Amino acid sequence: MLHEFNQYLKDLNQKEFYHWLKETGIGFTPLARLPKQINPFDDHISIFAKLEYTNFAESIKARAFATMYYLNKVSGRMNNKSKVIAATSGNFGLAGSYLLRDQFSFTVNMSEKGAKENVDLSTKLVENGAKIETFSDGYCPTVGAKRGEAIAAARFVEKIDSQVINYDQYDDWANPLSHYLTTGPEIYHQTNGKLTHFISSLGTCATMIGIGTFLKEVNPQLKLVGLFPQQDHHQLGLRSKEELGATRFFGEAQKLCDQLTEVSDKNAYNTMLKLWDLSIPAGISSGANIWGALDVAKELYESNKQGLIVTVIPDSCENYNSFFKTHFENVTGKKFQGGIYKKYEEAAIKAQQARKEHLAELKGGTNEVFNSLTNSGRT
Repeated sequence: MLHEFNQYLKDLNQKEFYHWLKETGIGFTPLARLPKQINPFDDHISIFAKLEYTNFAESIKARAFATMYYLNKVSGRMNNKSKVIAATSGNFGLAGSYLLRDQFSFTVNMSEKGAKENVDLSTKLVENGAKIETFSDGYCPTVGAKRGEAIAAARFVEKIDSQVINYDQYDDWANPLSHYLTTGPEIYHQTNGKLTHFISSLGTCATMIGIGTFLKEVNPQLKLVGLFPQQDHHQLGLRSKEELGATRFFGEAQKLCDQLTEVSDKNAYNTMLKLWDLSIPAGISSGANIWGALDVAKELYESNKQGLIVTVIPDSCENYNSFFKTHFENVTGKKFQGGIYKKYEEAAIKAQQARKEHLAELKGGTNEVFNSLTNSGRT
């Protein structure tokens, strides 16, 4: 894996890359400590969450798409290309639609099920100029499925059309590299290197591999916990154990992680609701991540150990309105209306406001994380 990273790094000026990300509005996001209302073990085990919904393009996937785009540009792979294609369950495609808008013809390969149930995100994709091709997959694209093959279709189109470049998040090492270069160093800096555990749900597995590899390099004693949803889940962007084979990175994640834990839909959604109670605009995978962090914190507390746990809030709730109307009550037993819907709306507005503030901070040159990393010699 490090050999793959080094193939990219030999031609990369990291300081220039950091400055490009800052100007684009991606990375250097806040790290927030969860209060006692949600983490009752806070006196002994603190939990911090990286607020990735503050990125331009709305999610942690902005880092991966932006890194692929930057590396493709500086390497010349984008030369003479007029069309981009990407297989996605949603956020990776949304990031691309922001970053490529008005520059390239952009086609997103999604599952028909995901596109229909997550209307808010699909609408935003189209508004940003993306075209959507649908396949008979589950929520996440697959390879070699009995029917839909969104990933395979994207790879095939790139082979037969010289104008097309495929942004393949399931195969391109630039995906985990994005977190090795940015998210991992940011977390280490923001915790002064004192974190004891990093926890992340698994989709492409790139977040875990990139961040986990960096953190293990600087602290081999650090514990990594990977999370995966139950079979037949309703956790968009994540993959059950049976689905994880679609990404080439799962084997690497298995070797890297000290523990793998399954998260039920009910635990993910109910934890997300607790975050909304605190005005933290978390999406579904964020609920899974925080539940996983709380599970580890409980184990540490019961063993009379201390710790500093970090996880990520990959996106906000703002694009899940239609999806929640379909699945929320079946998962939680509560109706997605009344007080709960009001909290959802308030959380969505909070996410948009926080994003504007973060982008203004980056543009204004006052972002402490960026300034510290670029002045530390890390680059």
